Amino acid sequence: MIRRNKIILSVLVAVGLIVVCLIAWAPWITEECAYAKVMEHLGGSDALFNYLGETMPLSDVPKSFKKLPFVSFVYFPGEAMFIITFYGSVI
Repeated sequence: MIRRNKIILSVLVAVGLIVVCLIAWAPWITEECAYAKVMEHLGGSDALFNYLGETMPLSDVPKSFKKLPFVSFVYFPGEAMFIITFYGSVI
C-alpha cells in the first residue's frame, strides 16, 4: 500500500512539474503574437502613438521583445513597456 502511494505521488509530482514548466515557457506566446496583443490593446496597428515626442502609427514604432518565465515583455525603447502573461493578457 505504501509503495503504491509513493508511485502515485511520484507520477503526480512529475506531471505537475511538466505542467508548470510548460506554462512558464508558454510557447504559444510568440514574438508576433505578443506584438499583435499589444497593438490590439492600444487600438490597432493604425492607431497613433506619441513615441518620443513624435506622433506615428503603432506599426512604425520600434519594438523589442523579451521572454521570461510566465511573462513576455514588449517594449518601445525609451518609451513604454507592456507585459504579456502566459494566458495572453496585456498589463
